[in-house]
Amino acid sequence: MADLPPARSMRIAYVLPDVSISGGAVVVFQHANRLAKRGHEVLVASTGAVNQAPWFPHQSVPVKRFADLPQTLDVLVATSWPTVFEVASKPARAQCYFVQADETTFYKPGSPLYHAALLSYLTDVHFLTMATWLKKWLKESFNKDAAVIPNGVDPEVFYPAAPAKPRTGKPRILIEGAFALPSKGMREAFEATRGLDGEVWCVSSYGRPDAGLRYDRFLERVPVEKMREIYSSCDILLKLSKSESFGLPPIEMMACGGVCVASRITGHEEYMKDGENALMVAPDDIEGARSAVQRLIEDRELRERLRTNGLKTAAMRTWEPAIDRLEEYFREAIEVGSTPGPIGEQVNKALVLSYRRLLSSSWCAGGIQTIAHRAKRRIRSQLLIRLGEGIALHIKNHRRFYGKVFGDSL
Repeated sequence: MADLPPARSMRIAYVLPDVSISGGAVVVFQHANRLAKRGHEVLVASTGAVNQAPWFPHQSVPVKRFADLPQTLDVLVATSWPTVFEVASKPARAQCYFVQADETTFYKPGSPLYHAALLSYLTDVHFLTMATWLKKWLKESFNKDAAVIPNGVDPEVFYPAAPAKPRTGKPRILIEGAFALPSKGMREAFEATRGLDGEVWCVSSYGRPDAGLRYDRFLERVPVEKMREIYSSCDILLKLSKSESFGLPPIEMMACGGVCVASRITGHEEYMKDGENALMVAPDDIEGARSAVQRLIEDRELRERLRTNGLKTAAMRTWEPAIDRLEEYFREAIEVGSTPGPIGEQVNKALVLSYRRLLSSSWCAGGIQTIAHRAKRRIRSQLLIRLGEGIALHIKNHRRFYGKVFGDSL
């Protein structure tokens, strides 16, 4: 058994593709800053542009280039699929993958980027996630056991506050998300507000509304702490994302005393119950969303019930119990070692090689085929044993990308 570091003294680094504002980055900086306050030496590394994340409240954790990370780390944490291959190639007492989404859904099925994202879930590292549905997906799809470290709400940042702008007497509807990402359902949300007698505010972290869309106020890349004033200025958050791993804005809106109309997706169902603390509709049900917003405008009793229950929901989702579990998980991972499987290092070398060859092949299918052939020479039948029947079936179903690398064994 490896010697564990003394209590409250782990050396931990999280790796981000960049440090621009996003829901995933917010969670990473929550982890990092809260761990640092407990006495751990924590860094955030960026494989892209570097800044000190001024958008995050009370940010005190150093941000460095990935290349400048120290050589001795207790825990090294990947936070998205491109960062996994960097983490898997750098030594640490425990290499971890914090899965915050099924990132294959960001790309066209069967495309090279889709397969590159999928390769990341084959790495032999310690997996953790923030949603129960992702834990189930990782187990069913890749036979990976993941710890769940649930997201929280910071009560020092999100609470009912004075509005950023005086109210006009009309209900205010907030549409929030990255407008440039179709999966956020921003256009559908705008369409659902058409014909409603209310003000429409829009906050986007990436992209601006199309010309011709009606809104009364637009804000872009708002720092986290300033969102409290915006949530508190609005009555209803309309969030029609097609996919979310764990939607933070609705629970932040609840903490600020607002109510939500949200899409019925797994990432919202982590904490929402239709008719209890929110109203939920199908992601593409524009008429249903419009009716739900109108219902909240007209039904004060319903609105107050959802508001009260929303505040209770947010109060139950605090960060400190999650960080307790995170500390425990990192110590367990260090005890197990850098790779949990018996041939994990070999698996990771083959997958890192696959990713790099894929990059050097201009994201062509042949790049993955070349990697798979290399994997055959390095690991051969052991790879099948380690990856399990589910991955073997996936490779078989995508032979044109992976090549017939396992011969008759498939």
